[in-house]
Amino acid sequence: MTRTRHTSDTRRPGTAKVFGAAVVALAAVGLCAPSASAVRNGTDAPVGAAPYAVALYTADGELLCGGTLVAPTKVLTAAHCATAVDDPTGITVVAGKVELTAPGGRTRKVTGARVHSKYTQGTLTYDAAVLTLDRSLKDPTLPIAGAKDGALYTLGKSATVYGWGKRDGGVPTTRQQRTTLVLSPVASCDPYTFPGDTTATKVCGLPPAANPGTSICRGDSGGPLVAGGKLIGIVSSGNKYCDGAQPRSVFTRASAVTKDLGL
Repeated sequence: MTRTRHTSDTRRPGTAKVFGAAVVALAAVGLCAPSASAVRNGTDAPVGAAPYAVALYTADGELLCGGTLVAPTKVLTAAHCATAVDDPTGITVVAGKVELTAPGGRTRKVTGARVHSKYTQGTLTYDAAVLTLDRSLKDPTLPIAGAKDGALYTLGKSATVYGWGKRDGGVPTTRQQRTTLVLSPVASCDPYTFPGDTTATKVCGLPPAANPGTSICRGDSGGPLVAGGKLIGIVSSGNKYCDGAQPRSVFTRASAVTKDLGL
């Protein structure tokens, strides 16, 4: 079975107004899925629930990935997001929004990107990168889980993921979504993990019994997995087709990448 290598999503909105109009047009002809189904089978994230979550745009105005503000000038995201563009300094970071087409928010340019030195594209091992911003953001930052936070990764515990990825069936959205996942053995996320993968570098999130079809989807890459008020994972790969056949969500273990990235 073909493995999904990443879940980034380079869709082109042109401008926020144009993209919003396109969504309205789809809804008018009955092609738009219900609003509360992004981060597949997720729900609208309340304003202020994840103020550290940011959206990354390419130089052409395409929504590229998500990210997490971990310091006033630092955004932690997936390595495959930073390497998906020819020049990461063309990336624009948008903070302070849950609805991307709404006015307001804050934008910053990226001045540099540091990809994890052990990042392996084929297996998405150490799929992490840190982006440096041209100016500080005053938005709240999210602490990264460290060596003493192993309990946050206990199998069977819950964690929350946030993102602007596609909805059920691959329909785009501009409204930030969230969902709860259950931390599970890495092998449980097959076919989106590999035989050599371990919990030392990756985290597997499966849907809870109460919401059996929920998962990340295309476009959620780089976004945060949160538990205990800390960043424990970075969206890396998973449910490629945004359907209920394989609701698997794979994350880079945040505590495993901080030292190499200078965080």
